[in-house]
Amino acid sequence: MTAFTGAWPLLALVLLAAVVMVVSLRTTVAGAAFAAVQCWGLYATFLVGVRGDLTVDEHTTWVLALLVQLAALAFLAGAAVRVIVPVTGTAAKPSPVRS
Repeated sequence: MTAFTGAWPLLALVLLAAVVMVVSLRTTVAGAAFAAVQCWGLYATFLVGVRGDLTVDEHTTWVLALLVQLAALAFLAGAAVRVIVPVTGTAAKPSPVRS
């Protein structure tokens, strides 16, 4: 991914945010947090950093805060769906097979 988006850090940030959100929808709190930190590490090391050095500055800490917030929101949305659907019984049921 870094070879494709190395020249466009904003595109890389959008793609990494999408990864964090998709993973966070289906995982635990720890999994969501680790996904956010891992994607931040990729962003701060290979897309912003020089020669693969981890760069921690105002910009990358802002990105970390953004990814953690997205992970928390996506986790809460996924948890709400997992709780509400069984309670209300609104899940899609399989259609009857016709012969």
